[in-house]
Amino acid sequence: MSVPKFPLDQKSPFVFYETGKNAAAVFFTFHKSPHLSYKLYLNNLLNSFDIRQDILYHCGIECQEGAFMAVTAKAIAQKLGISPAAVSLALRGRPGVSEQTRSRILAAAQEMGYPFESHASPTHSGMIQLVIYKRHGKIFSDTPFFDHLTEGVAEQASKLGFHLSISYFYGNQDPQEQLKSIRSLKSSGIILLATEMRSADIQRFSSLDIPIVVLDNFFPTVNLDSVEIDNHYGAWNAVRYLISCGHIRLGYLHSSVDIRNFSRRYDGYLSACRALPENRAKDAARRIVRVGTTPDAAAKDLRAYLNKDPVLPTAFFADNDSIAAGCFQALQEYGLRIPQDISIIGFDDSSLGRLLSPQLTTMGVNKERMGALAVNRLCERLEQPIPETVCILLRPEIVIRGTVLDHNAPEHPGDTH
Repeated sequence: MSVPKFPLDQKSPFVFYETGKNAAAVFFTFHKSPHLSYKLYLNNLLNSFDIRQDILYHCGIECQEGAFMAVTAKAIAQKLGISPAAVSLALRGRPGVSEQTRSRILAAAQEMGYPFESHASPTHSGMIQLVIYKRHGKIFSDTPFFDHLTEGVAEQASKLGFHLSISYFYGNQDPQEQLKSIRSLKSSGIILLATEMRSADIQRFSSLDIPIVVLDNFFPTVNLDSVEIDNHYGAWNAVRYLISCGHIRLGYLHSSVDIRNFSRRYDGYLSACRALPENRAKDAARRIVRVGTTPDAAAKDLRAYLNKDPVLPTAFFADNDSIAAGCFQALQEYGLRIPQDISIIGFDDSSLGRLLSPQLTTMGVNKERMGALAVNRLCERLEQPIPETVCILLRPEIVIRGTVLDHNAPEHPGDTH
């Protein structure tokens, strides 16, 4: 076969190579520069190196075998220094990348001769998964905290154009079958709500080979980004607030369910108590009451403690608002006035605390913001390779309401306990 002898200039930018009933075209773009360059867009039938070579030779362009390999998303990603996942999302018109990054990707793809029509069948959807890990479910039951976290994830995912799939991963069921189900969704990334998860559990997710951001926990043994509460600081600050209000006989309503969040709050409680005189600090360290995590379970356990007629503190710190609400009820049943006889401060700023009378003083946590930050970090992972692994800590702030008596206030001069 021979190539038709069309003059090669800007008025005739197409050279046709006849192949029976079909035709294929090579489109040339010209640059007015000392070194004329040609950008080639090869379509359909130009799969043979010999055919390409004939055409290019006719046009006066040297060609070497392998010079026109198919342009892939990976090649575009390498050129731009971003992740293949981000390129894939942009080329398919899927959400998950910023408009600025999408424009860069599409411009580079066009320049490199990417065959856009070959990407008509996506291998992934524009979807992220929120996987809620349940080891035992004792923390998730009757706790509004997690509803707000989920809302934060859902709202931010929607804002960024993602579809969101929510599923549960149960610690007492076959992990391989559950991982298989997660893979089958072919999502772009995962937000892993890992409140009940232990370090050994996270290893199961390393085989997924998909971007993961851990929410409400942190695992130093794996290179995964995480977004969590600064639990140590929150408990420390709550106890320091009690001390600043003149309370020096302290107690701790500590969860009987062991998770990392409560362990860090335990450390924060003890750390703050060290600011007390030595005998008071030791006393506070001994006055730790283990209670259940639901309001009913916490109330039941505190009643059992009160029936032993212990020397009570003037103020309790509670691991969360659910515990505080249950213990609030038990203390009132015991005939104690809050805050006149005993003070209590919670953690999480949930709706339960606002239903009490007086309303619960607590450590406020922006749950929706936590969820949104996890989605934002996952989106960054999808847009470009990020070498560093980060742990984002949100510091709780004191929400002063009515359950902590300030002994230093003018109406209580010098009345410290």
